[in-house]
Amino acid sequence: MNDYLTRPQIKKRARETMKGHFGTAFSLNWLPVIGTILIGLLIAGLFAGLTYAISTSEAFRNSITTAMNSATEAGQNGGAAGGNGGVSPFTSFGGSLIGTILSSGIGFASLEWLRLKDHQVLEHPFKKAFQGFKFEYLLGIVVLYILTSIAGIVGLMLFVIPAILFSYAFKIIYLLYYDVGDKYGYLELLKLSWKLMRGHKFDLFIFQLSFFWWYLGVILTFGLLSIYFTPYYNLAFAAFYDNIYQNSELAQENITNADNSTDNLDY
Repeated sequence: MNDYLTRPQIKKRARETMKGHFGTAFSLNWLPVIGTILIGLLIAGLFAGLTYAISTSEAFRNSITTAMNSATEAGQNGGAAGGNGGVSPFTSFGGSLIGTILSSGIGFASLEWLRLKDHQVLEHPFKKAFQGFKFEYLLGIVVLYILTSIAGIVGLMLFVIPAILFSYAFKIIYLLYYDVGDKYGYLELLKLSWKLMRGHKFDLFIFQLSFFWWYLGVILTFGLLSIYFTPYYNLAFAAFYDNIYQNSELAQENITNADNSTDNLDY
C-alpha cells in the first residue's frame, strides 16, 4: 500500500478530528489536563513564594544557603550507600503503571475517534477515558507494561542507545494491543511492535520533537495550554500509529479476514 502521510498531514488529521468538538476532547483528556495545570500552578506558586522570600528576608537566604550546603555534603557522604531519597521503587512502579493504564485508555479512545467516518463524534468520552481499567484491557496492559519495563532494563544494561531504541520500538505497543491483542500473544505483540517500528523510530523522535514549542508553551502558561495541547497530541500520536498500521501487513490481513468472513456467511 505505502500511502504514508507526511508529518504535517498527520497533525492536520488530528486537528480536523478535534475541530468543533472541544467538549469531547476535554471530556476525554480532563484528568491529565487538570493534573498538568495543578502541577503548573503549584510550581508557579512555589517559585513566586521563594522569589519573594529570598528578596525580602536575609535570614531566609541564609537558611537556603545552609540547607544547600548540607544537602551537598549529605550527597557526597551518603550517595555511595545507595539511598533512594525516600522514594520506594514499588511506589514509583505503581504510579507509573497507573499512569500507563490511564493513558492507554485515552489512547484507545483517541484512536477510535480518529477512525470515525463522516464527522461522527466519539460517544461517552468521559467514560472511555478510564477504559484501560476495564478487565478486558487491564490484564494485557499490565503484562505489556512489565515486559516493556524488562526490555528497558535490558536496554540500559546494554548502554544508553539500545535503551532508547527499545523505548521507541515499543511506544505503539498499547495501541497495537487495542487493534490486534485478541489475535496475538504478548510476546508476539512485542515482536510485531518492533517490526512495525522498523524504520519509524527516528520518524517518531522527530515527530515528538516537532511539538517542542507546544511543550514550551505549556510550561510558560503553567499548564493552561494543555487544555488544547493534550487532546491534540493524543490524537496526533494515534494518527502517527494509524499511519503505520494501515500501511502494514497486519491491516491487510484484517481486511482479508473480514472479507472472507463476509463471503462465508449463509444467507
